[in-house]
Amino acid sequence: MSSAFSRRFVTLVEQFAGGNKRQFALLTGKSPSHIYRICKGLSRPSMQYLEHLYTLFSVDLNWLLTGEQPSEQSINQVADDLTLIPKLDIEASAGMGSVNGYEEIREQFALNTRWLNSQLGVYSDQLAFVSIRGESMQPTLFDGDMVLVDLSQNQPRNEGVYVVQTEDGLMAKRIKPKHNLFDVISDNPDYPNWQINAENAAQHGIAGRVVWCGRGIT
Repeated sequence: MSSAFSRRFVTLVEQFAGGNKRQFALLTGKSPSHIYRICKGLSRPSMQYLEHLYTLFSVDLNWLLTGEQPSEQSINQVADDLTLIPKLDIEASAGMGSVNGYEEIREQFALNTRWLNSQLGVYSDQLAFVSIRGESMQPTLFDGDMVLVDLSQNQPRNEGVYVVQTEDGLMAKRIKPKHNLFDVISDNPDYPNWQINAENAAQHGIAGRVVWCGRGIT
């Protein structure tokens, strides 16, 4: 039941998520099954969702809806409006160099630069997506969530959720600066809290701040 529209939608998934429907669903706040149905021509997205795609990716909605080819000028404008962001595997990153050096790049995604600036207050190009594993940050973050990390924000001055380097690898935790140390907090009360202080600072570090979370909605 594939249609011309669904084929164009598949092109979006390929362009912005490397053809990975689950990742596209996480990026855009839909369930993987919903994205699958659109790609197969079994469902059509709502106008609200189309507007969301435009906000995230600067998608040419006229092309998506009608198939009318955009001009070369508009194609170049869209390219200029996008920031290319690598996706890393948080479990595979063994050290700070793996994050800052982009050594474990799995995929790349493109987001609207103006949206990053205006909605997230992010102006850095030192960005990366990572996947969350485990339950220690529930209800803020859930297992399988994909988060956007600003790697330039690695010197916390205010409380926030950060990707922290530990002896056990990278993990997402809430960081609360306090005098000359950092409280490292698990939002799930079933998991322990601890501190980064003068005694263990050499074994720990802050990779970057979590500025956005993508999650599929069922």
